[in-house]
Amino acid sequence: MIVAGGLFWASRLSAGSSYTEVILPAELLIGFGMGWVMAPSMNYATYRVAPDDAGIASATVNTGQQVGASVGTALLNTIAASATAAYLASHARTRTLHADALVHGFAQGFTVAAVIVGTAAVLVAALMNTPRPAPGTVEAAPAFSG
Repeated sequence: MIVAGGLFWASRLSAGSSYTEVILPAELLIGFGMGWVMAPSMNYATYRVAPDDAGIASATVNTGQQVGASVGTALLNTIAASATAAYLASHARTRTLHADALVHGFAQGFTVAAVIVGTAAVLVAALMNTPRPAPGTVEAAPAFSG
């Protein structure tokens, strides 16, 4: 939720925003939040994995992280670019139109990112304590009755 807070803070961005009022606090919140969540998330993702499966579990987590970051970046870039284009199309030409439109697009991207991260945090909190089978045990598959 710290990262989501930082992203919401960054969504307050405007063309006249001060670095120390908007960008720096947002970057600090996002940085601290990511720092506090990355190591524990990797640890939890491989928690109670059998030693023989630790390598593949770690590789799967890292692959998911890389694919998620790539798709997330593309999605948020598309949202920011679309918001920028819509702003340009709907506002009269002024001396600062392009700067205002670009900042508006970034702010929209930050808002969507905050919602995604906040939703993910709630889902993780809800699912994190789901019981897992002990390493080396296999849960029986339901019997086929057909």
